[in-house]
Amino acid sequence: MFVGVILLFCMVYNIYAQAKEAPSNKGTEHFRKLELAHDSTQYAHELFSIAQYCRRLGMYEESKIAAEQADKILWQVLKNKTPKSKEDYALYEEELDMQIFLMDLSIGRKDCYPVLSARNMTLDAATTGVLAYTMYDYARNGASPKELRPIYKQLEFPRPEQLNVITRYYWETGKTDQIVKEINKAQRKTAWNSLPDHERRILSRRLENACLLPSLSLTTLSECLRIAKSMYYPVSVGEVLYEQKLPEYFSMYREAARTCVNHKKPLYALKIYKLIERLIIKTIGDDLQFLLRSEQHELWEIMKPYFEEMQTFAYENRLLEGMVPFLHSNRLLMNELFAGTSFQYHRYLSDTDSRYILNTQSQIDSITFNKDSFRNQTAQDTIKRLQNRVARRELEKALINRIKKEASPQLPKINQWNEIAASLDNNEAVIEIFSLPYELVCETYIAIVFTKKQPPRLVTLPSLPLEHEDEKIPYSKFWLPIKEVIGDCTCLYVSGLETLHFLTFANIHHENKYIIDEYDIHYLWSGNDIPQIKKEKKQMISGTSHKKDIFLFGGADFNYHPSHLATGQGFQYLQGTVDEVRCIEKILSNQWNIHKYTGKDATETAFRRLSGQPLESSVIHIATHSFRIVYHPKLRNDILHVGGLSKHKEPLLHTGLIFTGANHTWENLQQLGTDDGILTALEIESMNLSGVELAVLSGCDTGNGDTRYGENIFSLQRAFRQAGVKAQIISFRDVSDKETRELMTDFYRYWQTGMSKQQAFTMAQRNMKNKYTNEPNKWASFILIE
Repeated sequence: MFVGVILLFCMVYNIYAQAKEAPSNKGTEHFRKLELAHDSTQYAHELFSIAQYCRRLGMYEESKIAAEQADKILWQVLKNKTPKSKEDYALYEEELDMQIFLMDLSIGRKDCYPVLSARNMTLDAATTGVLAYTMYDYARNGASPKELRPIYKQLEFPRPEQLNVITRYYWETGKTDQIVKEINKAQRKTAWNSLPDHERRILSRRLENACLLPSLSLTTLSECLRIAKSMYYPVSVGEVLYEQKLPEYFSMYREAARTCVNHKKPLYALKIYKLIERLIIKTIGDDLQFLLRSEQHELWEIMKPYFEEMQTFAYENRLLEGMVPFLHSNRLLMNELFAGTSFQYHRYLSDTDSRYILNTQSQIDSITFNKDSFRNQTAQDTIKRLQNRVARRELEKALINRIKKEASPQLPKINQWNEIAASLDNNEAVIEIFSLPYELVCETYIAIVFTKKQPPRLVTLPSLPLEHEDEKIPYSKFWLPIKEVIGDCTCLYVSGLETLHFLTFANIHHENKYIIDEYDIHYLWSGNDIPQIKKEKKQMISGTSHKKDIFLFGGADFNYHPSHLATGQGFQYLQGTVDEVRCIEKILSNQWNIHKYTGKDATETAFRRLSGQPLESSVIHIATHSFRIVYHPKLRNDILHVGGLSKHKEPLLHTGLIFTGANHTWENLQQLGTDDGILTALEIESMNLSGVELAVLSGCDTGNGDTRYGENIFSLQRAFRQAGVKAQIISFRDVSDKETRELMTDFYRYWQTGMSKQQAFTMAQRNMKNKYTNEPNKWASFILIE
């Protein structure tokens, strides 16, 4: 006898043990079944299984794509079908499963609630159909009206096994009365006792919360905190990524903090927000160093509302004691968790099975840059791409799980401002520049400034890009408020890559007096790195010096192609880069080991061969074109377009460097490959350049990239940092060949005399400023960043 009991949780949720280990052949088996599907119904079923498997692998986008496609196919089947049997109505149940799956996947995502509301109505309607047939089936088999009433109560929507998803939806949308109604109703059903103990416990706590929240006040605050504390259970990153949301006790603590704010008790709220911070660190904990960049992004999407709220709260209460230090530490934490380096396989080469790691990483790279990844988007290609992504994720998980067994987890230390200040000299100051959440506060740039003796102070900066304002405004509105805080300090540590594309400190001036004349400026990815950087510099000074290796790339023949095919314009040859390389070679040839690649030898292949080589204290200097691609979602495919457009969402494919033979790829719209003359930031990211002391990206706009709030900038600088390079020289403007050559040759001339690279760069820039005082575009565009 047919009963309309949906077994979604049995199929989907009881899998945490499997989520931590991804068998390498599961994906292949799923896609094999998909290929063998004999009709649309089975195809939809197998595609939904793939969606569930993607979710177990932590692949949110892929899971959503597969589930939506499966739901669309099955819905078309149902539209053309008149239900006549239990099997037909079973299709409605499966479609209902897909709807609940998609709802659960979306809960907690920003701007998802209109979609969720529509899904909720669809679920209710679909269940009505299943319920109607079920009741008819019982009646047909002799059930009396009296017997049908309790059956109806047991089956009406939502069922206990759906209750967690549905009431979580109500929780996120503030419908606490619906939570009370549905859970009370579910507790009277016999199926309630069939739910797992931990799920009944969650629902019972949710009921308590729903009863408490409408009247939450300072009087009932302690009860709210008690409930939140009683709800705590340790949760892994894998579980958070699977659920696509944080445990409910996070939202209870957040509601408690909001209550304090609403009742004008911000210092009490601050204590609760600090507790939320500690819970975030505890949740991510030891898994941080093993997170893939895609997982970092997914975690950010889940945790973004909390960081936005905490930072907005701190800014709005910035005059109160403790708020600015909290804002500073919160930004450092966010930067470390979501904009820091993700999993780097080459960190573990000396400690584990190097051959296995390199072979697995090679397989991952071959999938990533497979030609099929950049073909037109037919339905078949979409499935093939999905299959490749699943295969790649399985390999990545297998690699990480292998390393986890032998590596000791290390959570990077998040330094408090006073710990950073303790590492400073008396003449040093820290300037952290960043924007506040632009969706919550009108886009505002702020600086947090402190010295060894001066605690953090917040400076609100001009909200418009400074490039559009009068030349004197950057000094008066931008620099003077900062100068008041730093006092007599002359050495500045500056972080804030998201602002450098429109503001370079060296260019700030007043009446022809540039601040570069008064201050030594050190640019950093994060102020959290200051203690470690200063420690390494002391070790470098005390260590023995040895002959450096420098790898010089310049004068690439962009038109060169082995088949000697004629090509059009494409990238223009840069004679200045050949001159630049020759001048540097002449300066360093007596003291450094020179490795030069020019003309047809300046290939992507030659650069790639550096990966995995012993490169301790070496320098890589690349004088060539860089490129930027603009994301354009309406294009038909993901291939590289002559106009510099692509619909590919991967931000590290939007920027890169140009080597010999690139015009053949660019002009003929070839797919990105491993040796096509176009080296993307995504390809650089996967290289092993550990030990490289400095990478000089001597070209136009080599520091620019896609900027995402909370995740910083996706640029060549990020890619080289991920590959293991310690410091870089990059640019944020168009630069001319002649003046670039002058700056670079001065830099190496000073460096090889025994100065630190930072001192040498500052001296070179000052020289250029003295030559071209009124033309900062000729010398202020480059920065050295660590």
